[in-house]
Amino acid sequence: MPSEATTILLRGGRLATATQRDADSLLIEGGRIAWIGAAKDAPRAGRAIDLDGSRVVAGLTDAHAHLFMRAQELLNLQLGPTAKTIAELLKRLRAACEAAAPDEWVMSADYSEQFLDERRHPTREELDAVSGGRPVLLRRTGGHLSVANSAALQRAQLDGTTADPVGGTIERSNGRLNGVLTENAADIVAALIPPPSTARTISAIRKVADECLSYGIVAVTEAAVGFNNGFKVEWDIWSALRGEGGLPLRMGFMLRIDPNEAREYGLAPTGIDDRWQVRTLKFFVDGIIGARTAAFFEPYADRETSGLLMEPPADLRAKVIDGHACGWQLAAHVIGDRGIDHWLDCLSAAHEAWPRDDARHRIEHFAVRGPKAVTRVQSLGAVVVPQYGFLRRLGASFAEAVGEVRAERLYPGRTLRDAGIVVAGSSDHPIGPLSPHLGIAAAIDRKAANGRVLNAGEALTAVEALTAYTEGGAFAMGHEQRRGRIAVGQYADLAVLDRDILALPSEAIEPTRARLTLLGGETVFSDGSLATK
Repeated sequence: MPSEATTILLRGGRLATATQRDADSLLIEGGRIAWIGAAKDAPRAGRAIDLDGSRVVAGLTDAHAHLFMRAQELLNLQLGPTAKTIAELLKRLRAACEAAAPDEWVMSADYSEQFLDERRHPTREELDAVSGGRPVLLRRTGGHLSVANSAALQRAQLDGTTADPVGGTIERSNGRLNGVLTENAADIVAALIPPPSTARTISAIRKVADECLSYGIVAVTEAAVGFNNGFKVEWDIWSALRGEGGLPLRMGFMLRIDPNEAREYGLAPTGIDDRWQVRTLKFFVDGIIGARTAAFFEPYADRETSGLLMEPPADLRAKVIDGHACGWQLAAHVIGDRGIDHWLDCLSAAHEAWPRDDARHRIEHFAVRGPKAVTRVQSLGAVVVPQYGFLRRLGASFAEAVGEVRAERLYPGRTLRDAGIVVAGSSDHPIGPLSPHLGIAAAIDRKAANGRVLNAGEALTAVEALTAYTEGGAFAMGHEQRRGRIAVGQYADLAVLDRDILALPSEAIEPTRARLTLLGGETVFSDGSLATK
């Protein structure tokens, strides 16, 4: 038995473990779980924490989030859900422009027309009227669409004669640019904006990490390094943060570069790393439903477009084969059925060219699958990384965009689990709500904000939904032998919750927060409500 002086006893809780039903306590030594059992049988320990009957779960993983993007939201003009009308948005924008230097860019990174009563984008002319000649870019949350004023368009040298770039659109009204830019076209303008300082960005990232811990999240995969300000700028900031001690989270990184660029930066897969894992390349295959750029075989229900692919199919295929051969885990943003099928084609070609066991390639979103996609995912051994919280926040608008038939295929749960496919729960924050508990609730009831249930047959049980955020997230990072379960020998990555999410109706799960979060047995978050002796 471990020496008493180096041990911590968590006593009198409800443990989410399938192996010992009567267990209410566990002992931690050396950062790992050393014993599990009933409190009456507990060994002596250096200190004990009374859990007061709280539910204890394995520390949660957010398998796809954008901490850097959220940090930028905190550092830029915040519009978000609190600006409820075009008039309010323009009022805030005017104030920000008046406070800025005459030549300074004014940017928001959390804008969305879905937050506005009018459900439309502001026009270029409306932005011009309040900007005082300063360049303005409202980047829709998620970064796939932006609205620019005339000054910003001029700096990017975009005018009425500019052709749409590959993988993007420059939208027009009555033959004139209206300021709306999607995908690669939006990136042209965003690339012109000077990034915030390294020190301010690191400080903001640390604030977002603290919020993760308050939900019981102990691990995060940063979903696309390079998506906001280009790879070098962002990777230099992440590297500086690591030099300052990193974060109190287990971090994985998806790099938004191709295999050749990785070689130019001198980067190769790190393999499995408990705290700072760099083994994944991220590709964007199609766009998003909100901008009508996700790629489908059939047109959208409300527009005469079927979306677009971000690059020529042969180019992506070659990059995927190269990355697979070099040992990278490959991940792709894929939303529409055409985009999903294209990504699966690329993965199949890579496996055929370079057979490789247990590659665990990733499929991010997997929003609206085609009829054969699940079988193909199963045969490839890929991991699906959905955002069930999107059902709650965006489900109603998604259903309007894709139509009734495709709406019933949004974000599968039961179908994937029954096929034996590993599902890793995620938020896609800040596009989706950070709370994994809202995602768990939505995976259980599949309700949109308007109350509509989107295919009840895809619902998961509370245990299954929780498992996606514990075991599923750990598996996606290759950590399943080390964390993700409450079991002897696993890291003591644990979350003590303020309610029993395994015994409550879904709507009561959503507000859940952590009372205590442990990473390797160390307290990284506490709300101060649990007594230590």
